[in-house]
Amino acid sequence: MMPFPRMRLSHLVAAFVLPAALAGCADQPKPTRFAPLSYEYLGQIHLNVATLDVVDNSVANPEPGDIGYKSPSPPDHTLRQMAADRLIATGNATATSTAHFVIDRAFILHQPGGTLDGQMDIHLDILNPEGRRVATASAQATQTLHPDPSQTVESPANLYEITKAMMQTINVEFEYQIRRSLNKWLVDAGGTPMNNAIQTQPLTGAPDATAPAAASPEALSPAVPSPAAGTMSDTRSLTELPSAGATSANTGVDAASTGTSSSAAAPAMPAPTQAAPQESEPSVIFPAGVDDTPAPAKTLSPKAGFLTLPASKKTR
Repeated sequence: MMPFPRMRLSHLVAAFVLPAALAGCADQPKPTRFAPLSYEYLGQIHLNVATLDVVDNSVANPEPGDIGYKSPSPPDHTLRQMAADRLIATGNATATSTAHFVIDRAFILHQPGGTLDGQMDIHLDILNPEGRRVATASAQATQTLHPDPSQTVESPANLYEITKAMMQTINVEFEYQIRRSLNKWLVDAGGTPMNNAIQTQPLTGAPDATAPAAASPEALSPAVPSPAAGTMSDTRSLTELPSAGATSANTGVDAASTGTSSSAAAPAMPAPTQAAPQESEPSVIFPAGVDDTPAPAKTLSPKAGFLTLPASKKTR
C-alpha cells in the first residue's frame, strides 16, 4: 500500500514544478537576429589597376579598450566587406598599377557615463610598378551613441547601431574622395577610362558654334515691302504708270490738264509715310550744301518750218 502514495506525491510535485519552469523560460527575451551589413546596392567603383589588396592595420595596432569585436558586425570586418562589395580592379591591358585599401583605425569605446564612441579611418593608395605611391584618397567617420540607461550599454543592438551609422558616413565620404582625387584611375566595367569618355563625347543635336550660319532662302531673296498701313496697295507694274518728269519734259503738258489722275483710277489711299531726314555732317567740298532748286527752263529753238531763209541776191 505504501508505493502508491509515494508515486502520487511525485506526480503532484512534477505537476507544480514543470509549469513554473516553463513560465520562467517564457519570460526570457528571444535572441535578436541582425542582418549582415553589405553594400553591393550602392554600386561598384572600377579602378584601372592590375590588383587590389586589403591591409588591416587596426589588427596590428588595436585601440585600447576597444569593444567593437562584440558587435554583431565588427567595424573592421564591415569595412573589409565594403571594400569587397564596392572596389573592383578592372585594369585594361596596359594597367600596371596596384591599389591598396588600408584600414587605419576601426573601434568602438565605452566611455564614462554610458556613452559609446566609434571611429573609422581608411585610405586607398595607388602604387606604380616600382611600389611608389602616386595617388591617394582617404575618409574618416566618427559616431557617438547615447543608449537608453535602462538597457545594457554594450548590448549587441547598440553596438550594431553605431557600426551601421559609421558605415553610412564612410561610404558617402569615401566615394566622394575617390572621385575627386583618383579621377584618372576610374574606368567603367569594360575598362574604358571615364574621364576620357566624358571629354570626347560628342554633343549630338547641338549646333557648331564655330561654323558659319547657312544663309536662308529668305535672306538671299530681295526684300519686298508688304502692304501695310500708310503704304500704297496698288500692285500694278511700275511700267504702267506714266512718269511725271518725262511727261513735263517731253510734252510740256501739265498732268492736271489730262483730266484724269491716279487717284481717280484707284481709291484714295493715304500718302506713304516719309522717313525723317537723317542729320549728317556738313560736306567739306560743299559746306553750304547742295542747291536742290530746279534749274530755270531753257528756251528751246522753234520747231522746223517756222524759220525762213533770207532772200538770196542774184549775181550778175
